[in-house]
Amino acid sequence: MTDLAQPTSALRDGVPGGSTSAGFAIERLRRWPAIAAIMAVAAMCGAVSAGHPPVVLGLVALVAGLAILARPQRGAVVAVALAFSNATVIASSKYGLPEAVALVIPLLLLVVVAYDVCTRRLPLRLPRSGLWAVAFVLVELLGALTSRDPTASIQAWTGVFTEGLVMFLLLTNAVRGFELVRAATIALVMTAALLGTVSVAQNIGVINGDAGGFGKVSNAVIAQGDHGVGGSQRRAGPIGEQNRWAQDLAVVLPLAVAMALTDRSRLVRRAMGASAIGIGAGMVLTFSRGAVVGLILTALIAVFAGWIRPRVALSAAAVVVVVLVAGAPVFASRASTLAEVPSAFRGPSDSSQATDGSFDNRAVEGSAAFAVFSRHPLLGVGTGQFPTYFQDEARRLGAPRIVGVNREAHSLYLGLAAETGLLGLLTFAGLIVALQGPLVRLRRRATARRPDVAGLATGYALAVTTYLTTGIFLHFAYIRYFWLFIGLAAAMGMVSSSDASADPSSPLTLEKVP
Repeated sequence: MTDLAQPTSALRDGVPGGSTSAGFAIERLRRWPAIAAIMAVAAMCGAVSAGHPPVVLGLVALVAGLAILARPQRGAVVAVALAFSNATVIASSKYGLPEAVALVIPLLLLVVVAYDVCTRRLPLRLPRSGLWAVAFVLVELLGALTSRDPTASIQAWTGVFTEGLVMFLLLTNAVRGFELVRAATIALVMTAALLGTVSVAQNIGVINGDAGGFGKVSNAVIAQGDHGVGGSQRRAGPIGEQNRWAQDLAVVLPLAVAMALTDRSRLVRRAMGASAIGIGAGMVLTFSRGAVVGLILTALIAVFAGWIRPRVALSAAAVVVVVLVAGAPVFASRASTLAEVPSAFRGPSDSSQATDGSFDNRAVEGSAAFAVFSRHPLLGVGTGQFPTYFQDEARRLGAPRIVGVNREAHSLYLGLAAETGLLGLLTFAGLIVALQGPLVRLRRRATARRPDVAGLATGYALAVTTYLTTGIFLHFAYIRYFWLFIGLAAAMGMVSSSDASADPSSPLTLEKVP
């Protein structure tokens, strides 16, 4: 069996006949640049029709549709770009399109799956991580059914099922083989870079407003000084929440860096290097301290695992610090307040302390989540139910500033503990281990012969790790992004051993499910 990289008649849009040198040359030209062409046309449409976003959306839809008709597998690539850009939600909420437009993404993936199963005669597949994903969602359902407000909790769980598990299963069946994972990753990275660059353009005044909904601005303002007037607005990307947007960009950053260093195409390496700069700039303009800490922890884990040399990590860190101090002093100043974290967890600050109030709030929220978990250790209180328990816990902890306000745990792990209990934590941990194991093994197998395969496997392993490290400060929300990332990571983990050991110029074969 063959995959996208092999120029056979089955992959030349169903045209019979053997492979020729001319056909092979055409096939090579058509591999990944299709997605680059789509993104380029989208950018040009935006430039010539600024102020008319519906026109842009229509033109992009036309180009994407033509690309998908020429090669159905491209539907998966377009679906990944749409999912990360939040385009369907923006089309509905900002431009009045029916909410059913959100079905475009699963339908695109379903078309690819149907093409693979019915035309290419490929079997449906469920990786080991998929089994853990199903178990995790079932635990959430059981907790919702036994919560004190089953109706509200099941409604929250429905979002986990439709935007989460269904997305994961479709991705792992639609994105097959290294070449398609690579194309989807390029689309993901370039979309993130484009949106990060939008934030930069807004910051310097080239783009005004919210960039058609793709460059929302938070109400929060970072002051220029301790008691400064005015300041810098926090960019929130297409989702409208600055810390979440920072997390999403931080997760994509390791993929951009990995491909910039290891991809076999010089053009792709350059594009990914430029994209890494755009993603980093967009992340800086969110002014998120959690993203900084998450990336530092990810780098330390990579050094400890032997994936990054300590000297390289220290050199990169020094360059980043110099660039931030020189080019983004407001962000550097805000990041320096991380030194106040220990004092926040010793207790609420008083007038003599300069501790950032957000640290005090996070400490109370985390303590409340742990208290709820200790009272409901097995299944938790049900998906989406922790905020309804928070006020009582805040009063008990003596935190008058945030009493009367429903708050989240602001920690992936404490939030999961409070809402899903030990069973939720165990199944989530099983899901992560089942994701990372195949990626680590693929990296080991491919290092000698296929550095591009090994590099992308490393990128996805570090991307998942970054979600986990940034999750220390963010609860489990905007879950479609989590499932998008782990769906692609699972697809990468299913790349076959023959792909890992093959010569870069040889055809790649379809993978076996690990």
